[in-house]
Amino acid sequence: MRFLFSLTALLIAFHTYSDELPSCMENAQTQLEINQCAGINLLAAKRKLVNVLEKIRHAYKSASPEFLTKLDVSQKAWEESLEADMEMKYPLEDKRLQYGSVYPMCASGFESRLVLARVEFLKEWLKGHQDGDICSGSIIHSYSIQRDCSNIGK
Repeated sequence: MRFLFSLTALLIAFHTYSDELPSCMENAQTQLEINQCAGINLLAAKRKLVNVLEKIRHAYKSASPEFLTKLDVSQKAWEESLEADMEMKYPLEDKRLQYGSVYPMCASGFESRLVLARVEFLKEWLKGHQDGDICSGSIIHSYSIQRDCSNIGK
């Protein structure tokens, strides 16, 4: 009973992270299929991250080469942190044996949440700052972003 409750809670959590996942999860009947759906969710989150990074690079390409270098440094450090966080969450070597057949679902869900948090953090550079924001740092004005990113797909 506890397993079913946990599984239901995970399915509800996954539902909030991907447009593709609900239909996948509705049709999933085995743990393998559920694991695959969680993998789809993770791929969708990673696509969002790549899309946001591309938009930022496009919007800021003429603003500051130093910013783009620092963005690359930040992204590399975040990727290393993501890997360390995954290892901290699931530290044992033989993950399938130690965490069971639900490991791919659980790990994909955890990683998806971390990736989507990074996406939300980076979106700050796509919103841009408004007039009078004296603490905007490297964030350019929202007018410039709208002008420079108007032809990029969402």
